[in-house]
Amino acid sequence: MHIYRCEFQLMENLFFASREVNNFFQTEAVIGNYALAYALGLCNAGYHNESEITYAQDLEKLNEMGIYVTPGTLTEKPRFTVVQFNAISDSYWFQMEQNAISVNRDRIFNQRLRARPTNFPQIGRLKLLSIGNKGIFYVTSRDVLRVPRYIRLGKFMSKAKISAYKQNYREIHAQDVPYEYYLNPNDLPSDTQIGMFDLLNIRPTPLIRQVQLSGNFYELADSDKTLLPAGMQFYTDF
Repeated sequence: MHIYRCEFQLMENLFFASREVNNFFQTEAVIGNYALAYALGLCNAGYHNESEITYAQDLEKLNEMGIYVTPGTLTEKPRFTVVQFNAISDSYWFQMEQNAISVNRDRIFNQRLRARPTNFPQIGRLKLLSIGNKGIFYVTSRDVLRVPRYIRLGKFMSKAKISAYKQNYREIHAQDVPYEYYLNPNDLPSDTQIGMFDLLNIRPTPLIRQVQLSGNFYELADSDKTLLPAGMQFYTDF
């Protein structure tokens, strides 16, 4: 098993629609491990998609290759940027139709030309993670893996810099071990016992941190002697 400690820094403002409150769209101070798996190029989403969710097929391939990515946790106090957006047309005439903006005046008299409903906001505010935020995640792989130096993340494909460090480790069994970074609880081995934790309820799967765990660990030979839960793999039984 090869383990990589990956430290990241945002080079551009980062947006995920983690939480939506009316017309306020918020990014939580975390990067999900599914998003990182795609951003690292470990699995690929099709360019065209007919509203089909392919997590199970894509992530199962990583399980077969013995590759796993933990969620990204910010290591400093998160900094945010709030911006406004306005997608309403600047044309001389427009009107709102069935959650869609129409700029064709002929639609008024012809029902067949009515605008189709759209499922995206016309105006609102975005809360983004600011440039310079730093964090950490881990990658485990059965084979040697090349971690890219730069990746793209989020709705706007924001740039992030990655510094990967291969770790020496030994396997141990321990009880009530505190782990401070985010984990996907669905991905932990069935024999790992989960104690107290803080829960972040976001989609597509809730995450936990500041958790107490009992089970098998990789004791990393870093300055903190980090105990990384062993045997994690992507949950694909959606």
